[in-house]
Amino acid sequence: MPVLVLAASAFLSGCSEPENQSGPAPAAGSSTGATSPACDLITPEIAAKAVPGIMPAGQNSTDRPHGSKAYLCTYSSKSMEGGLTGLSVALTSPASSDDIARAKSASNCSPVSGIGDFACLQWTGYFRGEKGGASANVVLTAVRGEETLEMPYVVSAPMNGAPAPDGNAMARALAQAAVEAGWGNGTPLGVPAAPAPDGQSGG
Repeated sequence: MPVLVLAASAFLSGCSEPENQSGPAPAAGSSTGATSPACDLITPEIAAKAVPGIMPAGQNSTDRPHGSKAYLCTYSSKSMEGGLTGLSVALTSPASSDDIARAKSASNCSPVSGIGDFACLQWTGYFRGEKGGASANVVLTAVRGEETLEMPYVVSAPMNGAPAPDGNAMARALAQAAVEAGWGNGTPLGVPAAPAPDGQSGG
């Protein structure tokens, strides 16, 4: 499955775009009628818990963007220490059977337990050893009933002695955010370990 492009990742080099489906606002979250259903699901409060300091970044419309099948929501932050950070949400509700099949067929995607009917995490960029200053990307993909959720979390690759991004922490933050948004299925949350940056398995 293609991976979602969000406005936040445009300045971070390294996310790609999912194809999600059209439909009315999802049942999850109480829609205000003035924001994207994706922002109603992963609210600014939930986003800030997952990624401290992150704030809404402009992609927040009750309509799906032209050419997209998903409702989108984006968050970002910038700091001298951490560089640029982006978190985005693509919510498809209802999703077609093709959308659900694509969500379940993402490559290099490790299963997550405790979220929806299906969930997996994918690490790209820095974590897969991509060259050329690749950013560090972690993507949570989930399916619940007739909805799909895709959440890329993107951070600047380390430079000038900055600490390496923590793929395990990023993955846990995304998984916990999905649970807090109501996508937990009542079973214990189980998050797989991120690969080491050189592509070898990490803890």
